[in-house]
This record gives sequence, structure tokens and C-alpha cells, in this order.
Amino acid sequence: MGVTLAGMQSPRGRSAVPAPLLASLLGSVLGLLVLAASAALWRAGLHQVAGLSAEVILLLALTCVAAITVLAQPTRMRRARVPISRAVPHQWWPPAHDPLPTLAACMGGPIAAGAGAAALLFH
Repeated sequence: MGVTLAGMQSPRGRSAVPAPLLASLLGSVLGLLVLAASAALWRAGLHQVAGLSAEVILLLALTCVAAITVLAQPTRMRRARVPISRAVPHQWWPPAHDPLPTLAACMGGPIAAGAGAAALLFH
């Protein structure tokens, strides 16, 4: 069996989904899940728990997106002590291909929207 790497074919039926789209879809599903869970708690008579859990998830989603965005930067950029009148050297610029903050925003935005809607509705 002499199969070479160049002769291999990709499996049929699979398509590549862009990571930001996949993160947005997953975030939307999780946001709807948060809204549904808060609605179920509200309907069960746990009014304060429904509002409080929605607020906690909203703050957690926003905090995680902010932390990922800040911590994804290179250490040199976070510790930079450059005077205001000077330009930041090119070596300190974050890479243009870093997808982590984008993915965090794509996933955290819908979660925060669902939790914010639940917090407004059930508080």
C-alpha cells in the first residue's frame, strides 16, 4: 500500500467553518440557554435567583472577554513604560494574526446579550 501524502484526499461532507462564525453560533446557543434557564427559574417561583444568576453570568461573560483581551497581549505590551510623546516600537505591537480576542468577543457578546436580556426581564 503505497499511499503518499500528496495522494490523500480530504473526507467528503466536511467543510471548514470560520472560527469567528463558530464562536458566534456557540455564544448564541449559550446566550439562549442562559435566557431559558433564567425563565425556568422565574417560572418555578425563584424570582430573585433568576435575576441574580442572570446578572452573575452577565458579569462573568464581560469579565472573561476583558481578561482574555488584555492577557492575550504580549507581556512586553502590558509592561511597556513608554512616554506619551513617543511612538511604541514595532517590536511591541501585538501580532495582527492573533485570533483569541476576536473569538472571545464573538462568543462572549451573545452570551452577554442573553444574560443581559434575562437580567432586565427577570430582575
